[in-house]
Amino acid sequence: MLTYLLNIAFAIVATVLYIKAPWTYSYDYCVTLMGLFIAQNVLFFATNKRQHWLGFEFFFAISFFLVNFVYPVFYAPTERIYWSFFSFAFNDNYVTRATALAYFGYAWYMLGATRILQLRREEPSEPTFTITIREYIWFFAITIAAWLLFVVTGGLAALQSVYAEGSNLREVGIYSYFNNIFTIGCYLMAIFLFRLPKQQWWFYLLVLLAFMLILLSTGSRQLAVSLALILIVGFSMYIYRLKGWHVATLVAGGSVALFLVMTLRTEGMDFGAWQAKLAHTKLQEFWDIYEDLIVNDVNLFRLFGWSQVHELTWFTGMSLDLSSPIPGLAGYIIAHSDLPPQMLHGGDLPTYLFLGPNATWGTGTNMIGEAYRSFGAVGTAIAMFLIGLWVKESYYRAKYSPYWYLMYFLLVGHALIYPRAPLLFDPRLVTWSLILLWIVMSVSHIKKKEVAQ
Repeated sequence: MLTYLLNIAFAIVATVLYIKAPWTYSYDYCVTLMGLFIAQNVLFFATNKRQHWLGFEFFFAISFFLVNFVYPVFYAPTERIYWSFFSFAFNDNYVTRATALAYFGYAWYMLGATRILQLRREEPSEPTFTITIREYIWFFAITIAAWLLFVVTGGLAALQSVYAEGSNLREVGIYSYFNNIFTIGCYLMAIFLFRLPKQQWWFYLLVLLAFMLILLSTGSRQLAVSLALILIVGFSMYIYRLKGWHVATLVAGGSVALFLVMTLRTEGMDFGAWQAKLAHTKLQEFWDIYEDLIVNDVNLFRLFGWSQVHELTWFTGMSLDLSSPIPGLAGYIIAHSDLPPQMLHGGDLPTYLFLGPNATWGTGTNMIGEAYRSFGAVGTAIAMFLIGLWVKESYYRAKYSPYWYLMYFLLVGHALIYPRAPLLFDPRLVTWSLILLWIVMSVSHIKKKEVAQ
């Protein structure tokens, strides 16, 4: 209850600070916003009664901080920006108010994330459902089959060429469908791995680690990072509870590892090129190691500025996201819409504003900026509050349902990427994952009945 009351107070303060935020850059104002963000998170983790503090909220807070608060406080005052992203045009006068909007949205998310605590539900312990080895072998078989088909149809070669040769990241082929199934299979394997007896999950863990290393070797990070988060949180919840220093070590080591992948991803597997690239890589600031997250702040500023002169897009800007679970529907909508594709898909507008309609790569986006351009300030608060509720509800219901368990760990896997992603959490991934889980469990249930007869 104390956590809930504190977050009500923070939400009120954040609302006032957003309303009063200046339309010019203010270092002191940005420092105040960052201080409140840190204080709210410290109090949240210190006062809530969850046994498993390591989860979505922890990693989401780290990423949200890097995406929205580091630039205004540590870079903007000195104007020492040497990253190409910040050469894109945006209005410096929007920095403080957009940062206030980011904290405003986060405070309402935190309120939603603690709302369920007042219901005094028991802390989830071991889930009451079971995943049999038969069902898990289905996950494994689907993953291996999809991977082989992905490789055979040219998917791995295409992925390698994106970073090593500068190919278009947006190109798709038949391998894209196999990649989607492979991705979902990996998620299912990682999420339910620790539901197996210990003597059975070692082999599958090694398989997942092998896939992660292969993907990282191509320069692709998202799936590998997501699987790592899922495995770390699952291990801490059900095998051995990680202590603070364990987590700090993992965060530090992971930060360095991801920085190296980001720096070397264009060099392929040329170790000589790696040495040459590292020899010319210099970190001018401590925060430079987190460049890949920090640069997404420019998307917030640009979306905020764009929203000052354009009407709200509402759900129109999410049309392609909402239609993504149905193959071919997105193409139909594009063909029959009077709006350009970048206005129909969450995350594409910043790329269009910065790089034009024929960009071969994407700039990413900012979830707060996407919420604001869709629903305005009030809608941002409501959307972030609902996301907080969704996270908390998934966490508590995961004890009783494999589908909610899947949902929560999908969120965990995307905790780091979410602040720089579209507001609407990948509907295709969620829908197809739930359907595939249902199919496997239904088939397994039928087999059990046949055996029993």
